[in-house]
Amino acid sequence: MQITIKKYDPALDPAPYNVTKEVPYKDKMTLLEAIIYFHENHQSVAYDYSCHGRMCGRCAVMLDGTPCLACCTQLQNGNHTIEPLKGHPVIRDLVVDKRDFDDRLSKQYVRLRTEPINTVELDKYDVVAAKTLYNMVNCTRCGSCDAACPVFTANPDQFVGPATMLAIAFRHLDSYDQGDRVLEAVSKGLYRCIMCGRCDQVCQRYEIKHIEAWTMLRREAEKRNLKPSYA
Repeated sequence: MQITIKKYDPALDPAPYNVTKEVPYKDKMTLLEAIIYFHENHQSVAYDYSCHGRMCGRCAVMLDGTPCLACCTQLQNGNHTIEPLKGHPVIRDLVVDKRDFDDRLSKQYVRLRTEPINTVELDKYDVVAAKTLYNMVNCTRCGSCDAACPVFTANPDQFVGPATMLAIAFRHLDSYDQGDRVLEAVSKGLYRCIMCGRCDQVCQRYEIKHIEAWTMLRREAEKRNLKPSYA
C-alpha cells in the first residue's frame, strides 16, 4: 500500500510537503506500525508515541483527514495520507505543540473549592455519578475530539471545544466541586454545539459519551432557565 506523510520542519522548510512510499500491508496492521516502517525503511519522520494502548494520547494524527490514535487504529489495505493533528502548531512532521491545549485543559480540570473538604462532605459522594466520572477520567487528552469538531474549528471563540467541555462536565459531576459548572458550560458555548456526534465518533476511549454529557448539562441548564436566546 502507499503511505503519504506530510513532512515539515519549520526551521528548514518553506512549506509542508508530501512524501509517498510503499509500505507492505499485513493483517491488522496499525497506523503506528506503518509510520515506524516508513521511518525505518524509507525516510526519517518525526512522530510521537508512548503507551501503545490508547492511554497517553501522544500519537494522535490525522489519517485521511480524520483524527485518530495511531497506536490502535487498524489500516485497510490501500492508499493513506497521514498528517499532523489539526489545530496545533507543527514542531516537525507529525509532532505538534500541544502546550496551549494542555494548559487550558489542566486549568479546567482544577476542582473549585472555597474551603477544604470536611469529613461530613465525604459521606455525600454521588455514587450514581461515579461510573460516568470513572469513564470520563480515562480521557487521554489527545485532542482528537477538538480536531474533529466543526464548530470549534470554525468558531473557537464561541465554543470552547469538546475536550474542555468534557472537563466542565466532569467537574459538574464531582460531588466535591463548588463551581457553577452549568453556568460555565453555557457561557463557554454549550448551546453552540450542533450535537453532530463527531467527538464520539473519533474518540477511541469508547467509554466516554460526549453527547450524553452535553445533553446532561443542557438539561440542568434548562431547569435553571439558562438556555440562551440564540439556541
